Amino acid sequence: MRGSSLAATRRPARARPCRTDPQGHDALRCYNRGLGTRRGWREAVSGGEEDGGGDRFADLIGDTKPIDRGPERVAPTPTGRPKRPRKESARRGARFRWPDPTERLRAAAEGVSNLELLALGRGEPAPQERIDLHGLRREAARRVVEVRIESARARGLRCLIVIHGRGQRSAADEPILRNALPAWLSEPPTSAHVLAFAPAPQRLGGNGATLVLLRRA
Repeated sequence: MRGSSLAATRRPARARPCRTDPQGHDALRCYNRGLGTRRGWREAVSGGEEDGGGDRFADLIGDTKPIDRGPERVAPTPTGRPKRPRKESARRGARFRWPDPTERLRAAAEGVSNLELLALGRGEPAPQERIDLHGLRREAARRVVEVRIESARARGLRCLIVIHGRGQRSAADEPILRNALPAWLSEPPTSAHVLAFAPAPQRLGGNGATLVLLRRA
């Protein structure tokens, strides 16, 4: 009787709150001790507080901050290295045309009319300077023509006369300088300064001289 009264008055043991470790092992042990009720499980997991516990998921992540990865990198736009304009190895001269292919000492650059070419053959405009090639060998004469024509154009002259002779005194009795002059005048570097050339009229030397019309400086 006494035992039964004591058993009746004995208070049920209050479950001790259990805190769980990260793997949940302590909570499992509490459950095995008899705290298998829904409330007991919640207390075991929450640390003894049914609501408002500090270990709720929202509380656990409330103070977390995203990892600072630094300023966002933007891939540079590939622009490539700017290309530099190529330097010309030599000045290019104008292209020449020959109205009569058999007459090599009469030619004009592009843009020069036949009327202008005919006027040059008449001595219009009048030559302002004379280049005498008598007594010079071929290579020396070529160099004189290049230098003198470039210099004349730089000084603003418009017309020259080149005295080359008819070639009657050459070893082969051929007009060496006269035959070479068309190529010198129509090819770089001298062609960059020349607009036209034509045989001089008789009063200025005839076939032994050539008139050269220069470009404006």
